[in-house]
Amino acid sequence: MVKIKPNANFYSLGGVSVHDGQGKEYQEYRRSWIELPQEFILRDFPMHLDIEITSRCNLKCTYCDKLPVLTKERLGDMDLALYKKIIDEGAAHKLWGVKLSYRGEPLLHKDIFEMVAYAKNRGILDIYFNTNGMLLNSKTCGELIKAGLDRISISVDGADPEFFNRERVGANFDTIVENIETLMNIRRQKGVDYPKVRVQSIYFPNLDVDKYRTFWSRRCDEVAAVDYKDGASRQEGIVCDWACPQLWQRMTIEWDGTIHPCNNDDSSLMPLDNVKQKSLYEFWHDGRLREIRQLHRQGASHKVRACNGCPWRMAQIKKIISKKVRYA
Repeated sequence: MVKIKPNANFYSLGGVSVHDGQGKEYQEYRRSWIELPQEFILRDFPMHLDIEITSRCNLKCTYCDKLPVLTKERLGDMDLALYKKIIDEGAAHKLWGVKLSYRGEPLLHKDIFEMVAYAKNRGILDIYFNTNGMLLNSKTCGELIKAGLDRISISVDGADPEFFNRERVGANFDTIVENIETLMNIRRQKGVDYPKVRVQSIYFPNLDVDKYRTFWSRRCDEVAAVDYKDGASRQEGIVCDWACPQLWQRMTIEWDGTIHPCNNDDSSLMPLDNVKQKSLYEFWHDGRLREIRQLHRQGASHKVRACNGCPWRMAQIKKIISKKVRYA
């Protein structure tokens, strides 16, 4: 029987969840995030949008699976007018959440504060982004709070400065620690509890979980980890009674308007077209996406070109009992 386990790639290791302490509508959002994919129930519009406001990054991490596909032609910043068009349509359809990142470092976009504030003013419940944290100076932290950012995930990859500085080329561990402490201090000074701060690591095989948890727990709200995706060794043709929850939760929009059904299609094997041509609502109900969902429901996700060998898919399948996995 095909099953979906939402958030199976995520591990909360310490602190308080950034989703705790929210209102009734927010609780409905998070409940739907889990329950709708499990029952293969499709909402009229995505619950969440991953909006890549920029594909540019200030780091060159050694393990980044996005660097190889980000050629010069695919680097750029989203136009503010296009961003507002996306948010306006989402707001009209009761969009719950937006993440203002996909492949790049969102704090490089000159309009980041206006983008956060615009989404907040349009009634979006959950506004956040992933960042490497290098640009979180005191001015930036203050502006993000002023704009109303709900939460922020800062990628740190453990608590070993030597490993961090070697693998995250262009970053510095001590600077990240100082920046996170700055954000937490400014938040306290202003008497607010937002943005909620999650420190997040890739769950590398050599991650010292206890050291990681102990070091960061006193410096943020939540300490977490996400599955390691081995993009260098794609395994194709594997059949499994597994379906991807993202097809019932979210869509991804690149900086130039290109739309993807998920946030793992870095190689652009499954672009649906461009939001400049059609509405997000139309893409959400597009026949190609309906076909992809049906294949996933049937346990045939390997028949979808982009899903066959997807590192995120393989990371989840490895957790499933081996006897249920077979090769096509």
